[in-house]
Amino acid sequence: MKTVAAVAVIVVMFVATFVRIAESQTPAKPATETCTLKVSGMTCGGCEAAVRMAARSVDGVTDVKASYAKGNAEVTFDPSKTNPAAIAKVITEKSGFKAETIQPGTKK
Repeated sequence: MKTVAAVAVIVVMFVATFVRIAESQTPAKPATETCTLKVSGMTCGGCEAAVRMAARSVDGVTDVKASYAKGNAEVTFDPSKTNPAAIAKVITEKSGFKAETIQPGTKK
């Protein structure tokens, strides 16, 4: 009985050590945020593509979904590299469509 308990303790210690080593070697994914920007003037899929390309040119932007029907763009980004106002500015400058941040609590 003592042998079984000793083996169980050794196995638990081995697993715990392995888990700690694996966690320390796994790179942490950067935290991302998603914001919705109001984009004025889009009328077609080509307009959406221009907005997506402009937003993706911003360092830290990881995903963009633009909708001319809704008049917005949902942008996922790394907040340590950029922010919604900076993304909106680049969209406006590079795509020609006015992009602006939406304040929380306001209608889109």
